[in-house]
This record gives sequence, C-alpha cells and structure tokens, in this order.
Amino acid sequence: MKNDYKTELEKKGIIGFVPGGNSMWPTLKDKSQSVVVRKKEGRLNKYDVGLFLRDDNTYVMHRVIKVLPDGYIFLGDSQITPEKVSEENVIGVLVGFNRKNKFISVEDESYKKEVYKLFKNDKKRLKRVKRHFFILGVKSKIKRIFKKEKAND
Repeated sequence: MKNDYKTELEKKGIIGFVPGGNSMWPTLKDKSQSVVVRKKEGRLNKYDVGLFLRDDNTYVMHRVIKVLPDGYIFLGDSQITPEKVSEENVIGVLVGFNRKNKFISVEDESYKKEVYKLFKNDKKRLKRVKRHFFILGVKSKIKRIFKKEKAND
C-alpha cells in the first residue's frame, strides 16, 4: 500500500514516518531516521523543510531556499537542482527528527546553526555532497564484489 501522507495529515494534523532517499543528507539519512511532520498552516519560511506532493503523486521532503509569492523554491540538502513548487502542493512542514536516539527539534539552536553552516557556502556544500556520494559509490562496488565472490564459493 502506498503512503498517503496528505490524507493522514488532514485527519491527524501531525504524522511520523521514516523517509527514504539521500536527497536530504547530511540532515536526514536514508531510511534510518524517523521524522515528525505537521500539517502546513500558513506560509513556510526560508530553510524550513517542507513535505510536498509532485504532479506524479510522489511525496518529497526538501528545504525551502527561496519563498516566492505563489510558492517556493525547494532544494534537497545534497541536491544541485532546485525545484519550484506551488503553494497548494506543499502539505506539511518538518517539526523534528530523531538522530542517534535523540529528538532534534527544528527550533533547536544547534540545528539552526547546522543548517546555516550547510547553506552559507554552496561551493563547500556541493564539494561535501560529491565526496559523500563518491564514498557511497565505492562502498556499493565493494559490497557487490564481496557478494559476487560469496556466490561463487
């Protein structure tokens, strides 16, 4: 069954789930951290993490990097291509997440400093992202080699 976060947010006002994907690295790690999202009430602000629904009915959580009169420009923390999203497609906003068994609120000052530092220097952010995904690729290749060798034994 496909997740229907929009309906759940409309019913409950707040939901928790474990997101997948690497687009919000280093803030969120693929399938290893639970998040708490509340229903969007009013406009989002720069650096909020919004939950939105793409036209193909895919849910995405990315960060607002620019507020527009009729929507937002979103960008995943480890992404290079921004995405324009209309106001009506944004359904929720991140309240907080679990990291190493500790709940981190988006209101936490250390979290805010982390976000500011991440986006203060985009060249540095992109360099860090490229390094991270290079390392992930190397690890993946090593795993495939060992898996292949194990299958041949």
